[in-house]
Amino acid sequence: MRKVSLLFNPLAGKGKALSVADEIQSILKELDVETDALIPTDRSQVEGVIKESVDSGIDTLIAVGGDGLINQAVNVLAETDIVLGVIPVGTGNDFARSLGLNSGGLLEQTQKALSPAVKVDLIKCDSNFVTTSVICGFPAAVNLRANELRFPKGSSSYTVATLMELPLMSPAIYRLKLDGESFEVTAAAVVVANSAYFGGGMKICPDASTSDGLLDVCVIGDVGKFDLLRSFLKVRTGDHVDHPKVSIFKASVIEIIGTGIIRGDGEQLGELPAKIEIQRGAINIAGGDNQPPGRG
Repeated sequence: MRKVSLLFNPLAGKGKALSVADEIQSILKELDVETDALIPTDRSQVEGVIKESVDSGIDTLIAVGGDGLINQAVNVLAETDIVLGVIPVGTGNDFARSLGLNSGGLLEQTQKALSPAVKVDLIKCDSNFVTTSVICGFPAAVNLRANELRFPKGSSSYTVATLMELPLMSPAIYRLKLDGESFEVTAAAVVVANSAYFGGGMKICPDASTSDGLLDVCVIGDVGKFDLLRSFLKVRTGDHVDHPKVSIFKASVIEIIGTGIIRGDGEQLGELPAKIEIQRGAINIAGGDNQPPGRG
């Protein structure tokens, strides 16, 4: 019999994960799937709880939460045969959105979490696995600010954080090395993306695929504050890529030399410099669709 564990983030989506726990377990019971529930009370417990579940012999782990919880799960399950199912109830849900897992109601999402798995690429940033993107510059500051806000929650927090950080924005000098080719840029933002979305539904790299063995690198150049704001308003559709100071590159190994924080999946990864690589097919995602959304 299939052995499944349910991992809940009690804080995700302002407590939504726990509010739907009984319903998810009822759905699984109707589908004749036996599960055990994992409910860590603190973020520091998550990886240990997952490892204990893996050691017990599970086939599938279903994560009920947002990008942060999925990031922690991936850092345990990467390069194993265990399947990760995703029921998105977090703030951004960008990984689920990129794989078509955020649509439909709870029944459909639970069914997808039990569906056949697809191989999905991951980012390896130094020693950390990342599912969506690694960011530095202005979006890293916005992401940090959004996570610190008590109100509003959800995608609106990114809008508020953008407006709060905009007066502080100043382009910086970075040296990039893409598959061995080095060059210097003055940029407001550098984003290394495995998937199309970041920041709660913005298409920072609309053609990024989670299965092509390449990372998309978006460089937003030396733009002024209001020009940057106008560009970010277009990121929802991916139309920012038409801006003359926005460049998109593809590479499998990227080095970024500069100063400042770097973040991935909404989590702090450290500070520059950083080496970032693609890890092809490193995680098995139930019901995932690797097709990039494109613009629009």
